[in-house]
Amino acid sequence: MRKSFVVVILTGLLLLVISSAVLANGTPAKKIGVLTLKNDSQYSQFGSIAAETITADLTKLKSCIVVERNELSRVFAEQSLGAKGYINEASVTELGGILGLNYLLTGSVDGDSVKEPGHNYYNKKRNRNEWVEGTKKTTVVLTLKLIDVQNGQIVWSDQTAVTNYDDDINGALAEAAYDSVRKIYKFIPLQGYIIKSEAGQYVIDLGTNHNVTTGDIFEVNSASSTMRHPVTGELIVMKRNAGELEVTEVFDSICIAKVKDSEDAKVKKDIQPGDAAVKKLKKKQRGFLGLGWSGKHDF
Repeated sequence: MRKSFVVVILTGLLLLVISSAVLANGTPAKKIGVLTLKNDSQYSQFGSIAAETITADLTKLKSCIVVERNELSRVFAEQSLGAKGYINEASVTELGGILGLNYLLTGSVDGDSVKEPGHNYYNKKRNRNEWVEGTKKTTVVLTLKLIDVQNGQIVWSDQTAVTNYDDDINGALAEAAYDSVRKIYKFIPLQGYIIKSEAGQYVIDLGTNHNVTTGDIFEVNSASSTMRHPVTGELIVMKRNAGELEVTEVFDSICIAKVKDSEDAKVKKDIQPGDAAVKKLKKKQRGFLGLGWSGKHDF
């Protein structure tokens, strides 16, 4: 059994070398630049801090290539595009061409932390005045949009608001950035391919280099049929969900997975080499006693 397993891995590695060239030409990773956000808050450098936080989380996704913000700043300075991130359509396409970008992420951030003062109230049941402590409330709102640098059009946009009952503005910003990046992932997911299947085990061309860990779940999509658009001539591929795979072992550039439900014979039959495998995001971890967010940037 172990010998067969090693053969699966070695064969998978060989196929990975072959398939990498195909992927490089067919489905290259999207390249994104994150601009400094417009700061609508009272906090100094909040737009820059928000952009750095978003950049760090986007990098963890591994579903896209994130350009260093220092490199963005350098090109901005050289091209006199302005360092605030307020650029027009012509500047978007110019910047994208210089850095080979697919998208620019821009937008604004607002945030505020307020404290409601304490007050007395009359407790009728106890027939007395009682003191109620003041409450704290911190809110951060991120408004983001992805711009296609080829045509200057907005291809994705969203607004994320986080409210916590404390005075930690940085914590609220971190959570809002994390939630926003999870939404971006739905637009640009991490996708690989099944490159080998044997004895109920499947080799996917994604590994630790792509932030894949044991226990991760991949949704597998198969091409069920194709049709040609009668007007444009475009080939339309109809896809269906073939099932889910759970990662059992991970290497640098590949992982080994099995059908999530080992008794589902139909799923085993449906999943074939060449099928696309999209990594599902981990659940957002809750804090102590299930309250709030844990603060872990897990994807």
